[in-house]
Amino acid sequence: MRDVMLRLADDWEAAKAELVTLGGAAVGPLIAELADEESPVQWSSIGVVLREIGRPAFAPLAEALAAAPTPEVKRRYGWAFMGFGVALLDDYIGALAHPSARVREDAALGIQYCRERAAPAVPALAGLLDDPDAEVRQRVIWALGEIGAAAIPALQQVRREGPGRRRAAALRALAGIGGFEAFSAADRAAVERLVRVKLIDERIEGEEPHGRWLALPTGDQAAVLEALGLSSPRPATMRLGRAVAGAASHGSVPEEWRRAVVFVSPQLDDWTLVFGHWADDDREHDAIRSLSARFGRAQAYWYDDQTGSSGWTIAGGGVVIRHYSDAGDACSGERLPIEREKPTFADLEELPADQWPDDDNDVCDGLAVAAAMSISPSELGPETLVRGTGVLALTEAGRDLGGCPAGAFPI
Repeated sequence: MRDVMLRLADDWEAAKAELVTLGGAAVGPLIAELADEESPVQWSSIGVVLREIGRPAFAPLAEALAAAPTPEVKRRYGWAFMGFGVALLDDYIGALAHPSARVREDAALGIQYCRERAAPAVPALAGLLDDPDAEVRQRVIWALGEIGAAAIPALQQVRREGPGRRRAAALRALAGIGGFEAFSAADRAAVERLVRVKLIDERIEGEEPHGRWLALPTGDQAAVLEALGLSSPRPATMRLGRAVAGAASHGSVPEEWRRAVVFVSPQLDDWTLVFGHWADDDREHDAIRSLSARFGRAQAYWYDDQTGSSGWTIAGGGVVIRHYSDAGDACSGERLPIEREKPTFADLEELPADQWPDDDNDVCDGLAVAAAMSISPSELGPETLVRGTGVLALTEAGRDLGGCPAGAFPI
């Protein structure tokens, strides 16, 4: 048997066919080889063979997963186990009742990969919304999210009828599937009440943004909404608004949703910030010129909190004064005072590495420019004067799509 397995490296198709034909007789040796971290056979090749053997391999692999001796072996077993596909959906449903949390979690993952075809698994998954293992609970929520709309009635039933210990997880799952629109009227009202309560004594905290924002020197939120063509404003805390706008603009949501919603902040000192895709890329310069003519000044920024790269466009009186981007766009206008004090990333590319600043704070990026020219999202705090309430609002794209992207977000 091992001779055949060793041939997987050199004669893949023939060796795989022979092992699959052996079926159940090959499962034990394959699982043992999969656990051998010194095996010359690629472990993923063994996993593929077990998946193709199918049902005879399912239960033995589940038991091996439950008893895996090392994290690496557990990872290998789990990879093989989660890939049987919709043909073994009933087996996965049965495995959700396994005493091993790892088996339950990977069974839910196998169901998740079946996506909408896994709708028959919804009742069993809903029964694990109160699983004692937190990772199982989270995986169940994700699996229900991939199943999609077919899971909504069962989740709404949990919200209505309980048991109570499953209700919070059911709400998160509903948010992941359909967002606010998937909630019942009672749940919508409850979330809106919670937002209002949080807004009463909201603590404004700075954090590095990821994505785009606009700064306008005004506290007239209605004028900002009108100028940007936004609609359906819904009160939101800073935490909620920035999370929704951030997820919409750069998260794992489908591309068509990325320009659906923005967050318009309350007045922060003398400025209003708009987070998200407030204008199409090819219209941003025209839009910021128009906004600066209306509000006197307008500033657009983008910042990547993973790489530190950024860009800015500063306009006043209907004219773009300065445009800079680390992304290689053509720069225009004279350097800003802050750019004469600190080198930009473009400047660093012209310098040998031993002349680079030791401290990132000595580099001119979008956060430094915002702090000098308006207000930086990373420097908000208790000393920031806050007037009014922030709102989530739909763009034209959001109106066409019928709302905000789905997701469970912090309030």
